[in-house]
Amino acid sequence: MRFFRHHGNIDCRRHTLLVAERAYVFSCRWHADTLAVLRGALLHDFYLYDWHSRDLPPFHGFRHPYRALREAEMRFQLNSIERDCIKNHMFPLTPFPPKYKESWIVNWADKSSTVSDYAGMFKLATMEAEPGLEL
Repeated sequence: MRFFRHHGNIDCRRHTLLVAERAYVFSCRWHADTLAVLRGALLHDFYLYDWHSRDLPPFHGFRHPYRALREAEMRFQLNSIERDCIKNHMFPLTPFPPKYKESWIVNWADKSSTVSDYAGMFKLATMEAEPGLEL
């Protein structure tokens, strides 16, 4: 997953770990099934391809949860909560809302991590554009 660019300059592995970290903190606060949340978060983008490739069908955002679920089910035994976390993490792009609070936690963690991925990219671009700033 570290070889697939995800959002901006962030690779899929880094994004996934950030989602899992945020989901863990939130699951502790909501007294959720932390193991299911972590497994769902770590596998939510387990589609194993570069979605930026022009050779792929369009609408990655709508399709990849189902591909990630299929890939995860081929390699791991998942419970219903973990399957729901993976399948519905893109709601409202996908037609059905999450069924479990654990799925909502992964959904929220993914959305907030995506915003952070892009915000970090824009912040870095702004800092590089300003003369006299050193990183």
